[in-house]
Amino acid sequence: MSTGAIPKLSGDIRSLIPKLGLRNYWYPAVADRKVGARKPVKVALLGEEICLFRGATGAVAAIQDVCPHRGARLSEGACHYRGTVACPYHGWVFDESGKNVAVLSEGPDSGVCGKPGTEARIYPTRTLKGVVFVWIGESEPAPIEDDVPEEFFDDSLVQVGQVYWKCNWEVALENSMDSHVNYVHRNAVVVARAGFIARGAQGEHPLYVGNGFGGDVAESNYMRRSPRQDFYPNGWKWPKTNYRRFFTWITRPLAERARRNIPPPKSARWCGGHHLPGMFRAEFGWDLYTRMCVPVEEHLTRVWYYHCTRPKTALRRLWDRLMYATLRRWIIEYNFSRQDEAVMLNQRYDTPEKLSGTDAEVIQWRKLVVTRHYGGREAPFEYRNPDGLEPDAVPLERVSVRYLQEQARAKR
Repeated sequence: MSTGAIPKLSGDIRSLIPKLGLRNYWYPAVADRKVGARKPVKVALLGEEICLFRGATGAVAAIQDVCPHRGARLSEGACHYRGTVACPYHGWVFDESGKNVAVLSEGPDSGVCGKPGTEARIYPTRTLKGVVFVWIGESEPAPIEDDVPEEFFDDSLVQVGQVYWKCNWEVALENSMDSHVNYVHRNAVVVARAGFIARGAQGEHPLYVGNGFGGDVAESNYMRRSPRQDFYPNGWKWPKTNYRRFFTWITRPLAERARRNIPPPKSARWCGGHHLPGMFRAEFGWDLYTRMCVPVEEHLTRVWYYHCTRPKTALRRLWDRLMYATLRRWIIEYNFSRQDEAVMLNQRYDTPEKLSGTDAEVIQWRKLVVTRHYGGREAPFEYRNPDGLEPDAVPLERVSVRYLQEQARAKR
């Protein structure tokens, strides 16, 4: 909940970051297929416990998972009548507007039914590409297009996965803002397949795009030639051996072909980088990949993965679905991402921190999150882009490597 007073954003501001995420945003809650017609479903996010059920039109509705009568769990009840959910204790029945439309334990003449003050709290919902999004906040919902990636609103194929990480949402999200890949993921399939990733100690300067940050492609790691190894003055080499490069060499043709199928974003607002309320997007692997960190509890995060491709034929669409189900999901969401979780499980987030040259985006991201937490989603942000670029005026070629690659291919 915003207070309107934004604290001074200097020094270590980790204590100012909300433990349970930013309010007044749209969040993914559940896969549409998980909500049946007869039994409601419980989902916890941002410290809220929500009951989901089918409304009168068949769309998923969301209601607070507590009966206003005596506090029973609505998610433990049943959907006896179309478009409603009934409390398991006294049979109070609620429709998708939260209105108490019947009290089954008292019969049709109940004097409680419909009485002001007996309503249950509801949460606005929208279902897109098989994902039910819920508005978490007190204010009127913002346009969902502001918080949900653009591929959910066109004919792109979006395949969705979900795992849990036993750490705070901010720790999970900051994991994608630094140079750990060559070390933590040195034995991951996707890294071995693509080879050692070039990077510089100065890091990338972030570009503010309105709902987050993208990396300036002029400084991008992916625009540099990757070295075989790093060499240190005292004779050290990293990686210590180069046997992994044999696997890289064998799979290079497949990696290059797959890279050409990654769809570039359509706008700078949804470029690779970090976006509110808790997203990291990347143009690597086989698709335009998004990791969405949804706080469940202080030390538990539900991590959603959106994998976007734009197949041109029905056969290609079927192939993309098959490859995700059998191989790609395991490679990214388990083999790669579980290596992150293993490190973060025992990570301390309350000790003095020494940020390095590769952490520029971490600093700006924290400031943006704190600004939005205290000042609201429209609070002005103090960061200024290089060249005086306004957030909505950042050209796509400044923040998307894939866009530049596609432009180069088109000129050949």
